[in-house]
Order: sequence, then structure tokens, then C-alpha cells
Amino acid sequence: MRLITLTIINIKRTIKNPAMLLMTFLFPMVVLFGVVGTGSGGSSLGKIGIIDNTSGKYSKDLIQELEEKYDIENLEGTVEDSYNDLRDKKLAMVYVLNEDFDKNIDLGKTPKIENYVVETGMGSIIAEDIINNYVNKLLEESINSGLSTNSIDSVIVESYEKDSNDYYMAVIMICYFMMIGSTIITEDILKLKAQKVLKRVISTGNKDRQILGSLYISSFIIQAIISSISLIVAIMIFKIERFNLGLGILAITLCSLITTAIIMTVTRWVKNQTLASLAVVIFGLLAFAVGILGTNLDEFSNVPKAIGYLSVISPFSWLGKIINGESIVISIIVIVLMSLAFFTLGSFKLRDYVKE
Repeated sequence: MRLITLTIINIKRTIKNPAMLLMTFLFPMVVLFGVVGTGSGGSSLGKIGIIDNTSGKYSKDLIQELEEKYDIENLEGTVEDSYNDLRDKKLAMVYVLNEDFDKNIDLGKTPKIENYVVETGMGSIIAEDIINNYVNKLLEESINSGLSTNSIDSVIVESYEKDSNDYYMAVIMICYFMMIGSTIITEDILKLKAQKVLKRVISTGNKDRQILGSLYISSFIIQAIISSISLIVAIMIFKIERFNLGLGILAITLCSLITTAIIMTVTRWVKNQTLASLAVVIFGLLAFAVGILGTNLDEFSNVPKAIGYLSVISPFSWLGKIINGESIVISIIVIVLMSLAFFTLGSFKLRDYVKE
């Protein structure tokens, strides 16, 4: 019961520190606005990709017609190369103008235009209307609201669950800032020691385990709760799709566990507040960089393959697997074992600690 009381007291004391909310809530939102916010939402729905295999007069005129309403991106290669951009909403749709586009119009035939979309929306309907009107005008057919000629063959591109980059980035960035933000808790604990607060608490008859337990349990709870709220808010603000909230919160909770263990290790072995904060920041940066590079090695050029092997010791690589729904049980076990290793490394007797 005393442990619970001390934990609540520490939570109230820590939550009053504005820097805690700044690092674990506000900073992730600002960074995610740049990483996720600009790539999601309605603004991307106005961009059309066009693969022009004919480069004739009619196709150029049609593209000019579409440019009055849309941001046009001229694409090369096959439409399959643009599937990821469609799934990630970087493109609203992709139109393919085949080689016989101009030839069919000259022959008085309706050319068939392939349209690739993830889902049909108002943007694709307006684009189809522009294209059909243009083709019908060239064919000198009567145009009405029903449109007697339909030039569009739509193909729905499957939106795979594994294509959830926005969700992955949201969770992993929140975890990263949680680890960097733990410097605030590290400094707080070292201040309590420097100001003899821990020594006075011991003299009141509280047990070592109760005092230490309340400090680290409160740190774990605060980081997990605030970061989970950050994820929920990010999903709503940035309209993140294809997410698994349960796995996201699981990853955040495990990150809070290992972050708390790191706090315990640093406060045990590093006496200077500045050096302690620097140690946490350096560890967070290295773990994040190695984890991200190792997990996504194929997407980066000139990165040594050794980084891929080294990433197994980074908690972020295992958190990434959980976020993506891969090897969840193994990842949980690895992170728990990492946390236990840090807890063991940082374990100490409080009475001896405050005398140092």
C-alpha cells in the first residue's frame, strides 16, 4: 500500500514538469506533422500520375485539360511501379494512355484509358468526367450528364495491410522521443539525490524497495500513458489509416519498460546530471539509427550490411517488428530480456547510493 502511495506522489510530482509533456507529446506531434502530416490527408488526393505511352497531340491536350484541376506527375515505366505511391496516398490515381490513343481518335473509335486507384472518390469521378468530355468532344458526339461514351477502364489496386508507413513512423517516432525525453526523469532522480531528498525519505522509515520502486514504476506509467495518448491523437489529427492500435500501444509500453531500465542504469553509474542526460541521448540516437537502418537496409544505399546484423541489439528494430505485426512473441521476449539486463546492471542499494 505504501508503494502505491509513493508511486502516486511521484507521478503527480513528475507530471507537473512541463518539459515532460513537451518531450513526450508536443515534440512528436511537431515532427510527425512534417513526416506524416504532409503526406496524408486530402491534399494528396489532387495529384494524378499519368503514363503517356503515345506522346501525341491529343494526349498532350488531355493532360493540359487535367492540369486545370489537378497537380499532374508524368510517370515512366509500368503502372506497377507506382502502386506504393497509390497505397501511400502520394497519388490519388494513375492513368495510362496507350500507344493507340491518338490513332483510335483519328479513326473515330473510343480509346480505352486505364485508371488505377485504391478507392473511388470524388477526385476520380471529376477526372473521369474531364476525360470523357474531352474524348467525346473530339469524336463529335453529343454530350449530356449521362455521357454516351465511357473511355475509362478502372482497375482497383489492393491496399495491403502491410503498407502502413504512416502508422509505423508515428509509433516509432513516439518511442524515440520517449527515450530521449527520459533525460528529464534521469535528471530529476539525480537532483533528488543531490538535494538530499532521497536521504531524508529513507530516514522516515520507508524501505529501499518502496522508494526505488515508486520512482521507476511512476516513470514507466507516465511514459507509457502520455505516449499512448500521443499515438491516439496522432492517428486522429493526421488521419492515419491501416493501423493496429493494440500493437502500437504494446510497442509503446515495451519501449517504456526498457527506457525505465535505461534510466535506472544511468542514474546508478553516472553521477553528473549533464553527462547522464548526454548518455541517454547518445544511446537513444544510436539505437534509433541502427534500428531504422538495419530494419530498412534495402531502402538505403551505401549502408554497410554489418548494420543489419548490428540492429539485433537495438530495441527499435524489435519494436518495429511488433508495429508491423511480425515475430511479436519473439520481439516481446527480446525486449523484456534487454530490460532485465539493464535493470540488473543498474540495480543498487539506496542507502549506499545516497552516501556516494
